[in-house]
Amino acid sequence: MHWVITGANRGIGLALTKILLSEGEVVTVGVRTSMPFEHENLKILKVDTSNPVSIEEFVSQIDTPIDVLINNAGVLIEERFPNVTEEGMLLSFKVNTMGPYMLIQECYKKDKLKEGAKIVNISSILGSITNTGGTTSMPYSISKAALNMVTKLLAHKLKNMYVVSIHPGWVKTDMGGQEAPLLPEESATGIIKVIKNLNKSGIFIDYKGDTIQW
Repeated sequence: MHWVITGANRGIGLALTKILLSEGEVVTVGVRTSMPFEHENLKILKVDTSNPVSIEEFVSQIDTPIDVLINNAGVLIEERFPNVTEEGMLLSFKVNTMGPYMLIQECYKKDKLKEGAKIVNISSILGSITNTGGTTSMPYSISKAALNMVTKLLAHKLKNMYVVSIHPGWVKTDMGGQEAPLLPEESATGIIKVIKNLNKSGIFIDYKGDTIQW
């Protein structure tokens, strides 16, 4: 299978890439800087998911039909009420919401997605309106809630594909911090298993496959 992953140079994205390559899968990654390693089944492309032109150029360079698209690139700007800035909010929306939407749309328009393709938006339980108790970042939570709407809307449009939001757990990464209980490899292993067994669209689940309320 051909997997496409954004934000793959560190954290969960890097763990996903390494595991998939070890399983013999073919992977194309989109990164803003560089990858820490090379592999014969790995194609490395540049993409800035906050920039629609960069997204178009990235998609045009994907030369194999996509079985699985993982929108993993994200940004966490720790701004709390009442000190949230317009800049923080806009960047969060560009990267966490608009980026995934525009990437999916561009892949669809350029006919890069296979019939039955699985489109996975890496969301967060912090974007669940039902489960809201608090947040370390207003822009992050709001942009992830909006990403969940992207998932739901596109699940209705792309009837011959699967579109889901996945909460990866609280993971020990640059974004998750060192107090997080999960290692990136644990989260990534769960996410891959969930994707391979996926048979529903328009759902919000975690890395173990358990349903999360919107």
